[in-house]
Amino acid sequence: MKTFHPGMFYGDVERRQRVHDIALAELQPTVPEHEIETHTHTDAHFVLVLGGRYLSRARGMPAVCATPALIYNPPGTTHRDCFRGLEGRFLTVSMPATALAGRTLPEDPVRADAFGERAAFALRRELHRWDASSPLAAEAGIEHLFDTLRQRQRMTRDDGPAWLARARDRLRDDCAHPPRIDELARIAGVHPVAFARTFRRRYGRSPGEYLRECRLQRAAALLRERKRSLADIAAQAGFTDASHFSRTFREAFGCTPAAWRRID
Repeated sequence: MKTFHPGMFYGDVERRQRVHDIALAELQPTVPEHEIETHTHTDAHFVLVLGGRYLSRARGMPAVCATPALIYNPPGTTHRDCFRGLEGRFLTVSMPATALAGRTLPEDPVRADAFGERAAFALRRELHRWDASSPLAAEAGIEHLFDTLRQRQRMTRDDGPAWLARARDRLRDDCAHPPRIDELARIAGVHPVAFARTFRRRYGRSPGEYLRECRLQRAAALLRERKRSLADIAAQAGFTDASHFSRTFREAFGCTPAAWRRID
C-alpha cells in the first residue's frame, strides 16, 4: 500500500504556497480512476473539489460528487478517493499531524458544510492573488476553516441526551416549517425552558439560530441546481421571499446567492 506524505496527491500542481508547515495547492488529476491504488495519507488535509466527478468515502458525500464540495481527511486516512476521468480540479490544504495539536477535530473523513466551503474558496482566492500580505491572510483563513469544522462537529455529534438530538434533527430535517419551542420541548419530553437552556449549552446557539443555519445550508446546496429560481429556493428553504433569502444569505456568506452560484 502506498503512503502519501504531507502535500502528496494524485495530481499535477498548478499553484502552491506554504504558510509555515501548512501547504496550499491547486491541482489537476493525472491518474485515471482504474489506476488509483488504495493509499494512506500521513497528513491531515482538506480537499476542495472544484470541478469534475469525484468519488469519496467521506461521511456526507454522494456516490459521485459533481458539485463543489469540501472534504476533511484526518491523519492516517486510508482510502481510494479519486476523480472519474481527468477533467477535474481540486484545492488542497495539507498539514502534518503535529500541526493539529490542541485541536478537537473529526476522527473520520467527513464532508464539511457550506460555511466551510466558503472559507475554502476564500483560501483559493488568496492562493491566486498571492502577495506579501497573503501569508497572514491565509493563516487567518485556515483558522476560520478549522473553526467551521469544529462548529459542524459540535452540531452533529450524538454523545449527548437522545431527546436533544431528536429535537435537533427535527429542526434540520424540516427547516422550511419551523416549530414552536413548546413543540420541540414535547418532542424532547422536557420543559420548554429546560429545552432551550440545554440546547444552547450543548450546541452553542439557540434553536432559532440553528434553524437559520439549516436553512442557509439547504439554500446553498439548492443554489448548485442552476435551473432553480431564487424564489423557489427561498420557499424550499423556508424564507419569506426571495428578498429575505438574498439579504440573509449575504449576511451569512458575504456574497449574494447569484455570486455563490458563480463560484468555481
